[in-house]
Amino acid sequence: MKKEINLILDFDSTIVELETIEVLADFSLKKNPEKNKIYNKIKDMTNLAMSGKLSFAKALSKRISLLEANKTDVNKTINFLKEKVSYSFIKNLSYFNKYNKNCFIVSGGFKEIIIPVLENFNFIEKNIYANTFNFNQKNEIVSIDKNNPLSKDKGKNLIIKNLKGYNIIVGDGYTDYEVKKYGNADLFIQFTGNINRSELNQNADFISTDFSEIIEFIHNV
Repeated sequence: MKKEINLILDFDSTIVELETIEVLADFSLKKNPEKNKIYNKIKDMTNLAMSGKLSFAKALSKRISLLEANKTDVNKTINFLKEKVSYSFIKNLSYFNKYNKNCFIVSGGFKEIIIPVLENFNFIEKNIYANTFNFNQKNEIVSIDKNNPLSKDKGKNLIIKNLKGYNIIVGDGYTDYEVKKYGNADLFIQFTGNINRSELNQNADFISTDFSEIIEFIHNV
């Protein structure tokens, strides 16, 4: 193959086992008597957005407004997710370390969480693309940076179209498939090790629960 391979990874439900925003909600809403109702609303919006049934931008903005989260909750989320990195990912770290120049994370999640969770995994920080929080003087999350392309619908496309090479995107959700759909990735690999969104199965070039199988597939492309 003439073009250099860029391996582009999702974070939530791919590198880590869970959806970050749901973990953050679990911590931030502990004292809210309506916790279960709000948490389920956040989870439902995540599932609808990741299935392509709801605008990602609208779902993100609405979920942030429901969080009631602060920097303490963010730190708790970081520590929790450090213990929830997908085993399939961990056992293939030598691969990601060897090819880290061409390994990217493009996520609708949050840099303030992703970077510290992965601090010991040898990712190049400039290759990590994600949303960022806006905090007020009380260290409460009040919004996200709306100028960040990843806060918008089709945001991953806006980032990945600038990556020159043979782009392979690995993820669990519609926003990952969408990158191939609009011509900015050559292959969409659906990682189902944490969740299988069956409505995406027919759109995937390859489906696997195991990064070892994904790496083998990539090397046979």
